[in-house]
Amino acid sequence: MNNLVASEFGHLYKNTAAQKLLQNPLLDKDIWDIEVDLGLEVAQHKTLRNFSFKCLSQTWLKLLAKFYILSKAHTYSSGTLAKYLDSLKLFSKFLKKFNIKSYKQIDNQVFNEFDYYLHSSPKSEDTIGGYYSDLSSFFDSCRVEGWLDINTYWFKGKRIRTSQPKNDEINYIPQEVWNQLQENLHLLPEQIQRMVMIIRATGLRIGELLNLPLDCLRNRNNQWRLRFKTEKYRIEDELPLNSIELVAIIQEQRNYIIKLFGNSYKNLFCSSRRRKTHDFTEFGTPIPKVMYLGTFNKWLNKLSEKANICSKNGELWHFKSHQFRKTLATVMTNAGVRDLIIQKYLRHRSPDMQNYYKHLLKQVLGSEYQKLIQEKKYVDITGEVVHSHKPKNPITEMLRRRMYQITTQYGECHRPTLKKPCPTVNACWKCSQWRVCSDDLPYLKEDLERVENELKTAKDFGMSRQQQGLEDDRNALNNYIKGLELIG
Repeated sequence: MNNLVASEFGHLYKNTAAQKLLQNPLLDKDIWDIEVDLGLEVAQHKTLRNFSFKCLSQTWLKLLAKFYILSKAHTYSSGTLAKYLDSLKLFSKFLKKFNIKSYKQIDNQVFNEFDYYLHSSPKSEDTIGGYYSDLSSFFDSCRVEGWLDINTYWFKGKRIRTSQPKNDEINYIPQEVWNQLQENLHLLPEQIQRMVMIIRATGLRIGELLNLPLDCLRNRNNQWRLRFKTEKYRIEDELPLNSIELVAIIQEQRNYIIKLFGNSYKNLFCSSRRRKTHDFTEFGTPIPKVMYLGTFNKWLNKLSEKANICSKNGELWHFKSHQFRKTLATVMTNAGVRDLIIQKYLRHRSPDMQNYYKHLLKQVLGSEYQKLIQEKKYVDITGEVVHSHKPKNPITEMLRRRMYQITTQYGECHRPTLKKPCPTVNACWKCSQWRVCSDDLPYLKEDLERVENELKTAKDFGMSRQQQGLEDDRNALNNYIKGLELIG
């Protein structure tokens, strides 16, 4: 390295800032510990712990890459620095493939060849634009600092990512996938179930979810709030929780952690040791450590494979944690919540983010909006009114309904989501946890008419066993209908 500096970069010895960098002992290492060597904070849920310069084949590029990381270490986050380093590694790979050994050979023709090289790969325009932005920033810094002078005019107009997501390309969770997830949620370990229910109801970023503190619940003036540190701004924030079911889930998870680790572990969720079995429903031995970023997605996608969760076109669904956040934003937009409220709730830097989520679906507009905020009285299998609910706002009501495990043709399943699958499966009428309201009355009457016709047929043909089952169904339906008619 010193021989290279003396022969090709002798001017660096005349540069005061460069002289200081040349004295840094890290230049002699090709693997840097992000926390120890650079003093940068690394989130516990991220696996990136080191910067490696080994893949940089050109000695001059390796030197300047190290200069660049050192000079920007206290300006950019470790994630941003890693992105710049990845772009430099790709450029180094290109230079090696085309036998470009000296920086003196780099000109517009080389950049044109690099452009062709990138577009010959399956990379998107947005990704390619990111590489150009990173490389132009790197070479601009080299020129400003006096390390190396390479003209970056070629990147003009290319360093800005021009590809913007279209509304129909938003990767949110469609209703049919959401329903399948709810129906099969019980197959996951209990902690993962709770993580799913919290992230889908709050829209937290995955880093915020994984790092929730054990004492994240707050009760202020009879209003439950969720306290956490934001991933983007690294500041304390709170979200209002309007679902008592969600509060109960968080409290249950808190008790689970305390039972495991006492007060020695300060996070709401933990990780586990690698399982020896191939049973994906087994969580393994819990350990007092924050779960890694990709582990949550792996659990969901194992569930997707196991339960064959598919989109409406029959393709196996691939879950990503950020889909829950995008889904919540879509639901809130469809429910008519103002952009400013969504921006505050989801902690977006700009209200322009809402443009990505405006999937104005017909079924949640007009009269459907009014139905969401009507008071409802629920009747159980005995025909008695067991519950009355007046939504405070449409978004809270929509999220409340999504807390339940099973979506039926009509009515609502009010059984606990955790621990066990539905014991009745497709026999909702006979379940004490099933609830119906006046909205369901027309469908109940249709089913009663169908059951009466089937019962008549069973009697005519002497089908005594089928007759008994149909009579039970008729009695249950009559109880529901009479109870609903009494309350008007």
